[in-house]
Amino acid sequence: MVHSQQTAPHRSGEAAGPGLDLGIAGCTGAVVVGRGGFGVVYRAWQPDFHRWVAVKVLAADWHGPSRARFERELKTLGRLSDHPNIVTLHQAGRTAAGNPYLLMAYEENGSLADRLAAGRPAAEPGTEVAEPPWVAAVAGGIAVAGALETAHRAGVLHRDVKPGNILISRYGEPKLADFGLARPFTETPDAGRITASLPHAAPEVLRGEPASVASDVYALASTVLHWIRGAPAFAADTEAELLRRIAVDPVPDLRPEGVPDRVCAALERATAKDPARRHPTVAAFAEELRAAQRAAGQPVTPFVLGEVAKVVPADEPARPRFSLTARRAALGADLTATVHRTRRSRIPAWARTVGVLVAVGSMLATAGSAAPPAADRLAVPATLAVGEQEVHASSDEHAVAVRNGGGREVRLSAVTPVGPHGGDLRVTGDGCTAHALAPGQRCEVRVVFTPQGPGPRTPLLAVTVAGRTAPLTVRVQGAGRLRPASRDAAPPGRCYDDAVQIVPSAYGYAGGLRTLSVKQYWSPTCRAAMGYVWVWKQYRDNAMLGGGTWLVDLAIRPAAGDGGARQRAQGQPHELWTAPFTVGGGCTVATATVTHRRTGESMTATTEPWCG
Repeated sequence: MVHSQQTAPHRSGEAAGPGLDLGIAGCTGAVVVGRGGFGVVYRAWQPDFHRWVAVKVLAADWHGPSRARFERELKTLGRLSDHPNIVTLHQAGRTAAGNPYLLMAYEENGSLADRLAAGRPAAEPGTEVAEPPWVAAVAGGIAVAGALETAHRAGVLHRDVKPGNILISRYGEPKLADFGLARPFTETPDAGRITASLPHAAPEVLRGEPASVASDVYALASTVLHWIRGAPAFAADTEAELLRRIAVDPVPDLRPEGVPDRVCAALERATAKDPARRHPTVAAFAEELRAAQRAAGQPVTPFVLGEVAKVVPADEPARPRFSLTARRAALGADLTATVHRTRRSRIPAWARTVGVLVAVGSMLATAGSAAPPAADRLAVPATLAVGEQEVHASSDEHAVAVRNGGGREVRLSAVTPVGPHGGDLRVTGDGCTAHALAPGQRCEVRVVFTPQGPGPRTPLLAVTVAGRTAPLTVRVQGAGRLRPASRDAAPPGRCYDDAVQIVPSAYGYAGGLRTLSVKQYWSPTCRAAMGYVWVWKQYRDNAMLGGGTWLVDLAIRPAAGDGGARQRAQGQPHELWTAPFTVGGGCTVATATVTHRRTGESMTATTEPWCG
């Protein structure tokens, strides 16, 4: 979780002071403690329980990859978080502003990365640490190994083990966190896509090969080595040099620093460049560390293994699914806020290219020797009814089932929206193209309908089968309706009475969360355009703490040139309309800027041009 990257200081047991309102019942005094590409993590106070909690709030939109990421982390944590060395999940849901969130135990001692950066050993607070660093590191590594092995036996690869994702509890216990990058064993990743955090990623992962148990073993051993040394095994001034060292150089020899030979041997085997030379399981790695503890006369750390059912049953699609009730009652969304690479550790373009070429070459070699057989009685629905939806607004997800009713295995190579209205359809979940479909098996594709115009809409979903020239098609039947200005409480007036929204809404963001939405409306009677802005409730609630006010500047104007209509308001306004702007020709845009009067922070959003 992101809160492992930066911890806001507080005293144990203190009550919450002034803070943000996240729009989550029972949570007050929220403070940002971490950020990432997918969300924000807050520390919040729950007065009913007299405890702090960590709340991870998704910043991205609900549909798409962000949703799958969030659902995956929720399902994984739900199955695994009773393990004593995995962070505890309390609940999940959506904020008042509609953002999905995970509410977890707040581990007040921050992350292992925090403690190592501060030069503090990861021991129980208040204890005197006189033992060598390897003792605590090996004990902590064995504890985390129990959590990681439990995840593996549940069918899940973590894929991002590192000091930043190991939290330290009040009692000094390590907790494995951030399952946002986790994947089921059965899910095949996109070829050439590198998902890892330098410098703890295994060499084969950085070459573009898929993650595996062996790569998780490497990452855990690399983390233990970092724990002992206080620094990663490899460092360099350039990314290219860092990648070269990870791929070629052996890990540092810790024997001169007083680390027992058996501990060093276990770490060296677990970080071997060749995955086949590493321990076959995390449990085997942990057992070798435990043997090293015995040989050194140290207490042997218990290896705690949880018992969980497989997260992804063999007869279900690889990608996790949620019922409609669970989606509406428990979820909002693609959430984890993991920062994928540390500072100055982005994989350069040449490295990404090498990884893609390696993966593509491997795929081509496989295709040449084992071409899939032709499809045999593959069934898809002829039509999918999605109903009527406001233009430019997204529907709920709809499922399309694909079933192999034949006697031979088939492989789907693509699922693509096509046709004159193909732009109205978006694939948000593809459980079909990642793996072959055995006889009798079914898979599922999830789509969202977003009509781009009014009236009947008939996009097609093309299901391409390897070895077959013509794709199977599903005819999607829906309709779009224009959004009237009355839906946004338009002021009275002839031009507003028949105004309808004409382009998609534009959004502004602050702190990774939506702050404002801007719409452009058009009146056929007046042949005039007008702008509308809404300041989202979550921002209003947060900005108002301490007496905050803001300035809203809204304009409807030509896309090129001067003129238009402008409306400004200050104080604590939450919505605003411009006067109608008569359009003589050309294109128009609506633009809004919200500026916080106390902090000076400003957010701007502009709609797409409309050329009526």
